[in-house]
Amino acid sequence: MATTATRTEHPPIYEGLLEELGDVPTETREAAERILRETREVLDWRELGEAPSRPE
Repeated sequence: MATTATRTEHPPIYEGLLEELGDVPTETREAAERILRETREVLDWRELGEAPSRPE
């Protein structure tokens, strides 16, 4: 049985859900990437130099 769908095409129900609910997976991925970038900027300790060693 031959099909015309390719991996890049979504089933018709998916398109309807996108119209009704928005593209939640894409929005979630973009938010996660933004949060990761912001976190890396806030927690970038390289500019402070090496941390002083603790006496043992």
